[in-house]
This record gives sequence, structure tokens and C-alpha cells, in this order.
Amino acid sequence: MTLAMKTMRAILFVGAVAFLLTAPAISHAENAKTAEDVTASVSVLAPEDARAVKRTKDGNVETYARLAPNEGYSCTWTDAESVAGVYLKWYALPISAILVQTNAQGAELSREMLADPLYNAFLPLLPEARAIRLLSEDETLLLSELTLYTAGDLPDGAFDWKPPLVKADLLVVSAHCDDELLYFGGTIPTYAGERGLAVQVAYMANGERIRVDEALSGLWHLGVRNAPVFLPFRDAYTESLADALKRWGEDETTGVLVDLIRRFRPEVIVSHDLNGEYGHGAHMATAYCLQKAIPLAADAAQFPDSAARYGVWQAQKLYLHLYAEGKVTMDWRAPLSSFGGKTALELANEAYDMHVSQQEYHQTVYDEGDYSSSEFGLAYSAVGADEAKNDFFEHIDPARLSNYVAPTPEPTAQPTPAPEPTSTVTATPVLEAETSGANILRNPALPIGAALLLALIAGVTVLAVHAGKKKTKHRS
Repeated sequence: MTLAMKTMRAILFVGAVAFLLTAPAISHAENAKTAEDVTASVSVLAPEDARAVKRTKDGNVETYARLAPNEGYSCTWTDAESVAGVYLKWYALPISAILVQTNAQGAELSREMLADPLYNAFLPLLPEARAIRLLSEDETLLLSELTLYTAGDLPDGAFDWKPPLVKADLLVVSAHCDDELLYFGGTIPTYAGERGLAVQVAYMANGERIRVDEALSGLWHLGVRNAPVFLPFRDAYTESLADALKRWGEDETTGVLVDLIRRFRPEVIVSHDLNGEYGHGAHMATAYCLQKAIPLAADAAQFPDSAARYGVWQAQKLYLHLYAEGKVTMDWRAPLSSFGGKTALELANEAYDMHVSQQEYHQTVYDEGDYSSSEFGLAYSAVGADEAKNDFFEHIDPARLSNYVAPTPEPTAQPTPAPEPTSTVTATPVLEAETSGANILRNPALPIGAALLLALIAGVTVLAVHAGKKKTKHRS
């Protein structure tokens, strides 16, 4: 075989390797697809009330089917629908529900208890399932939406939420859905999306059901993937702390917040102004009871049932909006690389735009003015006063945080043994062009397409060099 033929075979071999490395990425891009809604093709067996079924398919989360105990919601489909999962939206959260899957012959494949269900949740189904039944044995279920999807990425507006966190770095306690943006500004995109910390959001009262969906859309947009929790307080406007505590109950509110702190074990907590921002009693009650709850959460003698369930916990810091002491000013206008250079303030406004039901009251998140979302105060600290005063996690030990990576210890230096005497061997020189293709493929920093092109160029260079050698030898 001639040198030219050998060189060409080497070029083709390198090209084939580069193509094989590229192929998985191409295949993945081609296979990515959006899941299809096939609910309209499914036969609903229960409830028998057609109007109730219609309310679960109308795309309006404020309408719902009332499902009596053991009645449930049952539907079946054929092989043609290729159902891969079900997306549920509850009008009111049940204590629990049961999801039963059966095959085409009616044989039960699985029976899953849905304990502590989320308002909106995607549940994957078994490939051999051809019917499901959703029911409760002892409570009435209020189901807003049931949607069946084929395999693929969920479409816009449907989110595959993870359960609430087991351990949070930051706990954001918001009186209502949207306050976490209007008054806490860029807190969530900065710490959840940009810094990758474990951020848990909790809402004291949520009002209309549509506000839950709006909050979920906004949080997902800002990088939160663990579902928020919605506490059981009724939404009512009051103009004083006394009126708010009378409605919610001071001990009950404090106890719920103690439970929240012990459950999520946050390092830092962010919440409302003691004066209620523009004077809203629910905001006042949230901040007031949270201040009380922090030391109580660390005391096993207080709220002992909660302590028995979760243990005790000492939060390291509490920041309250517009608090007069230990003032910090957050910069929500710095570009965030995780969001393509958008600022936290821009992102907070984008998320607030998803709160469509509230646009008649507010339209913009501000970082200046009387209720500036960038102004906070350090209301409690177990780690001393802030110095830089521009970061909620100043003085927090990084080893306590969820994304902490322990540094790799430096290897212990070992004495170098004396070299063994060896005979002298003259190395055969290798042309740089002959090794460059292999080096390119070993370099992970180069895109695969560039590696392919450069490998081919290297091969052609080898061919040219050898051809030049041959031509020179012929002339001599």
C-alpha cells in the first residue's frame, strides 16, 4: 500500500471518529419534542356528570369537578393515544389521594398513595397502562384539571415540580402570591437562579386559585424547581397588626412559622416590613410573628409536637424589608450570567407580568422609592453584623450551604526516586502534523465540529508533507 493510500485511510478514520462523537448530539436534538395533549381522545368513565368532566378540560383553574369519596375520576385510552403521564391541578389541596393504573384487560398494575400532593403535579404513567382512576376513600376531591400527555417535554405552563425542599439555604416568606416580587425584588432570581442555592418559598395566604398558578409560573421563570408551600391562612385586608392577628390568631400564626422553620431548616430568612409596606395587616403579622418564631424554633420546649416531628433549628439570619436596623442595600441591576445577562430586577418584572390577576393594582417592581425592593434590614443574626451590607449570605459559612463543594486536599509531596541507569535510545522524530489530529480529539474544550474540520486539515497536511518528501527525493 502506498504512503498516500495509508495517509488517506488515516484521514478517513479520524473523520469517522469525529462523526461518531458528533452523532449523539445530533440525534438528541432531532429526538427532542414537546409532549402532546391527548385528553380529548380519552374516554372518561367517571364522573358520569358531563358538566363536571367539562370543567376539568376547560383550561380554567377556577372551575372544578367535585368528586365524592370512592367516586373518583376514571378514564381509559387505546394504544393509539400513547399516554405517558397525567398532569393534575387541584382546586383545593386534598390531604391525600390514590392513583390506580390498570392495563387493557382491566388488571391493576399499581396503586399509589399521593400523600401531601402539590397544587400542580405531573405524574408519569406505566407504559402498559391503558386506564387510570383517581380517588379518595374518605374525602371529597376538588379537581380543576386533568390532562394526559404523550412522551416529551411538557409544554409552556405545565411544570414538573419537585417536592418542597428537605433542607433550604434561603426561606422566603411572602404574605401573598406576588409579594415575593413586589417587595423582595431580585431575591429569588439572584439566589435560586444565579447562585444555585436551595430556595424555598412559602405563602401565608393565596386568595383566588388562579393566583397559585400565577405564582408557580413566576417562580419557575426565576429558576425555582422545588414547589412552594401554601399556608392555610385566609386572605383578608386589614389596616393594623391587631386586626390581622385577630383574624389569623397570634399563637397559631407563630406556631405555623415555627413549624416552617423547623421543617426547612434555612440559614437565612427574608420577609416583610413590620409596618406592612403600605400598611397591610397581613404583611405586618407575617413579619411580627416571624421575629417571634426564630428563637422559639430553636427551643425544644416550645411547640413540642413540632419539635418531635422535625427537631429544633436555629436560623442564622432574618432580613425584613425596610427594617430600620442593620440596613443593607441589594443590587438588583447587576447582570446575571445564568439568565443571559438580564438583571434580577428585569427578571422580577418578567415574573410579575405573569401575575395577570394583579395587574390592575400594580404593574412594576421598583428598586427605588418608598417601598424599594432593594432595601432590607438585619432583624436577627447569629453570625454578627454585616460589613459589606450587600449580600444576605454575608458571614454564612459556605460549608452549611447546599451547593458547597469541599476543596480537594493538596497531595502530599513524595520524594522522587533516583532514575535507573538506562541505555541510550535515539527516538524517531515524529512530524507535529501526524499527532495533531489525535490531540484535537482529546481536547474537550474544542467543539466537535471544529475537531472534525481540524483533524481533516491535519490529515491533508500530513499528505502534503509526505508528498513533498517524495518529490524532493526524486529530484536528488
